[in-house]
Order: sequence, then C-alpha cells, then structure tokens
Amino acid sequence: MIRRLLMRRAYNSGSWEKARKYAFQIIDQPKERELARSVIIRSYWNQENIAEVIRLNSLWDNEFEELSLKAKYASQKDNYPNAEIHHPRILKLHSTQPIPQNIRKEWNDDDITDNFWQEGSRLWMVHPHGNTFWDMPEGFSLSSTHPDLLRLTAEILLYPWEKSTLQPLEGSRKLGKMPALAFSAGTDSTAAALVMPEQTILGYHRRNFESILDHRNADKLLEHMKLDRGKKVVDISSNHELIRTYHYKQIGFSSDFACATHLILLADHYDIGAIAFGMPLDNTWLSKGRKFRKFDETPYFRYWTERFLSAGIELFLPIAGLSEAGAMKICQDSDILPYLNSCLRGDGEKGCGSCWKCFHKNGPLGRLFDFQAKEIQTFLRRKPLPTAIHALWALQILNLESEVPELQAFLDSDLTWWTSSYPPAKEILPLRWREETWANIHHYLSPMEIPYPVESVNLYDE
Repeated sequence: MIRRLLMRRAYNSGSWEKARKYAFQIIDQPKERELARSVIIRSYWNQENIAEVIRLNSLWDNEFEELSLKAKYASQKDNYPNAEIHHPRILKLHSTQPIPQNIRKEWNDDDITDNFWQEGSRLWMVHPHGNTFWDMPEGFSLSSTHPDLLRLTAEILLYPWEKSTLQPLEGSRKLGKMPALAFSAGTDSTAAALVMPEQTILGYHRRNFESILDHRNADKLLEHMKLDRGKKVVDISSNHELIRTYHYKQIGFSSDFACATHLILLADHYDIGAIAFGMPLDNTWLSKGRKFRKFDETPYFRYWTERFLSAGIELFLPIAGLSEAGAMKICQDSDILPYLNSCLRGDGEKGCGSCWKCFHKNGPLGRLFDFQAKEIQTFLRRKPLPTAIHALWALQILNLESEVPELQAFLDSDLTWWTSSYPPAKEILPLRWREETWANIHHYLSPMEIPYPVESVNLYDE
C-alpha cells in the first residue's frame, strides 16, 4: 500500500525513474499489476523512450496498443521526417467508419454517377481510397436525383486529387424554386440567413465522428431557428471531411463548397434552385483578407458560377459585400446573440475563450476571451496576418493596439468603414432575390461611400 502511494506521488511529480522503481516492486502482485504496468510504460513515454514503449507493449500482449501506435508513429516521423504517415488517431477514425453492404464497389472514373448508391436512407459514394456517406431525410431517392448533382458533388469533394471528376455536365436540370444556405451556425452564415429570403432552407452539415469540433453551440442555434423563427432546418450527418485525411491533410472540407454537398444532393428532393454560402468580403473582394481584387472577374468565381448553374443551381453569396464585422453587426442588431456563438469548441453556453474565433468574433461582441492564449498570440504573430483587416479592426475595437506594437503601422489606418457594405457586390446576387436581399442588408448596414476604401487595401504590397 505504501509503495503504491509512493509510486503515485513520484509519477505525479514527474519523477519517472523513481515511479518505475516502486512500480517494479509491486508489479508481480495480481491486484497491482495493471496500474504498475501503466505507470512503467507511460513513464517511458513521457521520457520519449519510444523503443521501450513498443517493446513493453509487445511483452505485455498489446495491453497498451494505442500508446504503442503513437510511439511507432513518433519513431517513423523521427526516422523519416519527410515521409507522409497517418497519425494513429486518423487510422482509428478510418477503421471505425461505417461499412456499406456493397463493399465490393470500385471507383469508376469514367462514369462518375456510378460511384453513388443508396442503402436505406444512407447515400454512399465510393472514392479511390474508401467510401463516404450522407444520412438523408425520409423520402430521399437517388433514382430521382439528377445525375449532374452527383457529378458536381464528386467534383467538389475530389477535384484537388482526382482530375477525372472534371467532366462536362448535361446542363438539363431546370432551376428549382427554393433558396438554400449551407448553414454552419457561425456568425457569417447566421448573418446570411438573416438577410436571405424568409423561405430559405438551412442545411447543416454534421460530422458523424468525434473531433475537437463541438456541435453544442450549433445545436442551440439550430433549435432556435427551427422553433422560434420557423425556419426549415435540414441536419445531415456525413463523414466526407475524412476524405482529405487519405491525402495526409487535416480533417476538414475538401474545397470551399464541400460544406454544401448535402444540399446539392438534396436539390431535387427540396426543389432547390440556389445554394448560398456565408462567404464575407474578407474572402471575396479581398484576397485572404488583405488585398483587394475584382472578385467577380476572377476565374474562381466565373468557373463555379457556371458550374453550379449547369447543375440547375444559382451560386448565391448574400454577404459577399459585407465584412465579418458587418456580419457581426447584423447578428448583434437582430437579437439572435443569446443563441449564437462562433466558437467551434464551446459547450453550448459559451466559447472556449482561447481560440482565434473567440478573439476576433466573440471579443468585439463583448464576450470574454484570453488575449494571451497560445493560439491567439500565434495567429497575431504570423506574417501575413490571418484575416488581416478584420483582425486589425478587432484590435482597434477592443483597444488592444498597445499589445501588438509590431502591427502599429497597420493600426494607424481608419477602419470605421469595415462595418459598411460594398455596393458593387449587389450585382452578383441572383436576380430573382437581389432586391430583397440587398434591402435586408441595408436594414442593418449603410453602404460605403465613394471612393470605396476597400478598393485601396493592399496591406503587404503584393
């Protein structure tokens, strides 16, 4: 009993050798074996003795397999620093994903539509490295879904790696009647929902697997939108954010429009004729939030506008002429803040207070955050500065200029225009909802005055 207590004390104080000494003294006692082994192998892990972790796990019948896998991964990264190696956490996610009944389905790069099939309410798509799925609402039918919607979905999810998805579309699907929004439940997409037509369908993409992303903040807003505001909310679970990981990238969306693949696939089911994205000025007329460009003339905008339209869907960017600050003002003035929190790590009541979003989205709304938090300080010291103009605006609003002397040259600029709308953005809105959406925007915001200050933005002289 005393040795066990001494072992615990030594381990908790970081005295790894002493902890092992006491652990080895009690390891042969049946009641103490499990704890003693755990202390021994974890103390070696804490000392980065990877070889001993792997050896002991093998000696002890793979009792500590997860720790051993981490050790093997660390060993491989040390020995082959430039090699592409999956982290054990990613391998575990791959191995625990649902398996379709049709497990023999092979990727077909000639007929993209052949890669989709339906099992009950679950829609499957095979890709070169595995399968992805969407859990669809009752009544969805793949056979009633236009093939161009399948082709567009596959392209959006796979084109960074599979050029075979860049195939012509038939162009025979007629425009639907309903507008829809790829709704993340963050500030930007919420502002988009508030200025779009009343009948807009809100489509939420839900990860089917556990990750650092916490859905509780989003769930609170989704419930409010559905019950209190009478919105049509479509909540679809999928694992398509894992596709990137097969290419040794972090979990996330394959491309900008991947967040809307569930709505593209449901376009015939709900008669959707336009899909909107909460893409603000920071990412449209500003490139990476720091340099002005003529967004409507970019190959990116022209290609995807035409591509969506070929599938019978208008590309709808309702807040393309509003900054993140403008989106925040809309949310602030609409009495929705009690239900809204952009933090992806919040608990349903508040944000984590330590992430970049808590600084530049929650901070200006008067919410508490830790300015010295590691992530916030790391981002502020990056060159170029992420979400540059908006981050500078947030620093000014929060009176934190003195905390970042290295940014002083940028902070001398007047950014009061950052909460105004950019009038030329009106022209890219779908004609049938253009006037309504623009009028809704100006219920909250005033337009920029000529000359438009955003057009002179080029922070790093690029």
